[in-house]
Amino acid sequence: MKISVISFTRAGAVKNLELVRILQENHHQAVSYSWHKYTGRRLIPFKSLKLLFQDLWENQEVFLFLWDMEHVAGAVMPWLKEKGQGPAVFVMDEDGKFVIPFSMGKTEGMQEWCTWFARLVNAAAVITSPLQREERFLADVFARKNQLHIQDIFRIRTIAEKLFLKEPVGIYSDYPIDGVLPEGLVGVGSVMNGDKPGITPDLEVGISITDDWEAPHFAKECRMFPCNLVLGIVCPEDVEVQNLQRFAVSVLAQNHLSKERVCGLFSVRELADEKGLRMLADRLDIPFFTYKKEQMSSEKQELSEMCESCASLGSGRGKKLVGCREQDGVYLAVYEKDAKLSF
Repeated sequence: MKISVISFTRAGAVKNLELVRILQENHHQAVSYSWHKYTGRRLIPFKSLKLLFQDLWENQEVFLFLWDMEHVAGAVMPWLKEKGQGPAVFVMDEDGKFVIPFSMGKTEGMQEWCTWFARLVNAAAVITSPLQREERFLADVFARKNQLHIQDIFRIRTIAEKLFLKEPVGIYSDYPIDGVLPEGLVGVGSVMNGDKPGITPDLEVGISITDDWEAPHFAKECRMFPCNLVLGIVCPEDVEVQNLQRFAVSVLAQNHLSKERVCGLFSVRELADEKGLRMLADRLDIPFFTYKKEQMSSEKQELSEMCESCASLGSGRGKKLVGCREQDGVYLAVYEKDAKLSF
């Protein structure tokens, strides 16, 4: 999700950076905004909350304020009255002890997301409204929380209808899932973390969390991909974005990897202002990050080695899926982050 974390003090700026780092590690497009007196690397300064809202209001899914409720209400209420239902708005104290929903926004499942986020950062979610459909599993909310791309979005309704009628729905995953299996779901294979593979029950409808392009596990299957691929790219200056995009998409397709799984683009600091790379990140709707050359593991700093180092660092030293490929001076590698899933 696209999340803006906004702070107004020095202590808030420190907590801001910590929260954004955690959110980015969990595959959210989170950005830090800090009052202009308290800035630093990775903190975007602002002097006017009104101007900041003008830039961000229509495109964000969540605003997380490190501020007090009274000030948040005064800042947000005029926009809610003028624009109607907008992004979800949450308030957190600078000590990071509590998360309080102010407005749930137009995106479904934000109450559940708030509870998940609070657990993630060891805070308490202060929710006063009753949890609707608390016992019913929501496939789209589960996918959003775990940064999963839904390939067959029309299957969501089929899943919901089955669960509403209290009919069993299967769930298969190539990745371990922490937590308690929700009511109505039947685990297929080693769905739960630590479980041994079991016998596949005869279920017509189910969810498959997999990047395998082979035969489905259910007759009516809602397939989800983890968004955990990162691209490492090193290229000459002024490379056309069309060429970059064509090359990246072809490498992914040749290796049976969906472009919807890509969650980040990484390069070297010297290319931070390269328009082609930034435009490619915009087209793929993913964040763009850079590393300094001294952070690279390669002593020779060959372009091919730097591209793999960028992808490796960006994935948290994850699994190499595609070693360095080169075309017209553009070097590209694909790495996979560990997928951390939970109910």
